[in-house]
Amino acid sequence: MTLLSDSEIARWTSMMPSLVTLDLADKAVVYRQGDAHGHFFWLIKGVIKLSQVTEGGRPITTAILRPGDVFGDTLANSRSEHTATAIGDARLGRIAQMELTTLPSRCAELAADLIARLGTWQRRTERRLVGVLTQTVEARLIETLHELALVFGSRCPHGYALEIRLTQQDMADLVCASRPVVTKAMNDLRDRGLLDYTRELICVDDTALRSLSSPR
Repeated sequence: MTLLSDSEIARWTSMMPSLVTLDLADKAVVYRQGDAHGHFFWLIKGVIKLSQVTEGGRPITTAILRPGDVFGDTLANSRSEHTATAIGDARLGRIAQMELTTLPSRCAELAADLIARLGTWQRRTERRLVGVLTQTVEARLIETLHELALVFGSRCPHGYALEIRLTQQDMADLVCASRPVVTKAMNDLRDRGLLDYTRELICVDDTALRSLSSPR
C-alpha cells in the first residue's frame, strides 16, 4: 500500500498537524506562478497540469502529473515558477513546507518515500531533456503518447483512449516542439494507423507505438 494513499493519511496526521487532503474540481488552480504558497503536495487521484507563462507572455505546459507524483515547494521563502491546475476532478495531499523540513526526524519511513518520489521525478525530467537533445520530434511524440496511454488511457478499439483532455498545443509543449510540427507528426501517425484523434479525444495504438518507442 502506498504511504501517500487516502487510507494512510490518518496515520500521518498525528505527526504532521498541517497535513490535509484537498478535493479539487476540474480546472481548479492549486497555486499560481509567482505564489509563495509554502506547501508540498502529492497527487492521490486525478491529473494535475503544470504550466508557466514565459517572459514573452506565452503560456506553455511543462508537465502532466500522475497519481503518486509530488510537486510544490520544498524550499523556504521561494516563489513558484509554474501554475498547477486540475484536469478533471483531483485529490491532493498537502503538507506545510516548514513541517517537511522536520519530517526525517518525525517519520523516516515517509521521508524516504517522498525522497524516492522526488528522485523518480528527477529521472523523468532528465530523460525528457536527453530526448529533446537526441531524438526527433516524432520519436519524442511517440514516446510521450505511449507513456500517456499507459498511465491515463482506457481500452478502446484502437488500443487506448486518453482520458485526459490535452490540446495539440499541450502535446507540442510536452515534446518541446512547435504546434505546426507536432500537428504534422500526429497527422502522419494517424495516416499510418498508429493513432486517431478528434478535438476531444486521442486514441492510441499502444502496441504499435511500443514497437517504435526508443528504449528507456
